[in-house]
Amino acid sequence: MKKQWSTIKQGIIQRKKVIMMVSIGSVLLFGGAAGTAVYAVNKGALSEDEAVKMISEKLGGEVTQFEKDWDQPMTYEMTVKTEEGYQDVDVDAEKGEILSQEMEDDDDEDMSTQKAVETAKISMDQAEKIALKKVDGQITDVELDSENGILVYELEINQGQKEYDVVVDATTGKVLKTELED
Repeated sequence: MKKQWSTIKQGIIQRKKVIMMVSIGSVLLFGGAAGTAVYAVNKGALSEDEAVKMISEKLGGEVTQFEKDWDQPMTYEMTVKTEEGYQDVDVDAEKGEILSQEMEDDDDEDMSTQKAVETAKISMDQAEKIALKKVDGQITDVELDSENGILVYELEINQGQKEYDVVVDATTGKVLKTELED
């Protein structure tokens, strides 16, 4: 009986070892796969700050709007204030190459981007900081717009699986709206 109990005990210990090894192997395998996927998505991509700095220097202006477009290839869409006026620029996020560059028309009935930026008392950076105090996450889009006659920054913020729209008054810095996207 003692010998049978010892054999059963040995079998249980062996099973526990196998289960532990399979568990550890699975964690390593899936962890490695997840790390590889994150690396592949971000491999060689310019950071947002690097892209803004590069385009500012290349065009001799200030980036006033910035948006990340996740399509393939991933691009950064920017509005740049230069001496000649405002330019809409699309940049390859991996290579840093300018894909398209176009001067904005000031003939629109709405407030031109140039006038809007000059009217705004709150900078885009300030608006981002204000919005991130309201909703902690990663900003994926910022636009300066006129809403009901009020100049506002419209920001999209990702928070895990959730996406929020935050509207900040470009004159006062007050958060006018925080809305969870459906």
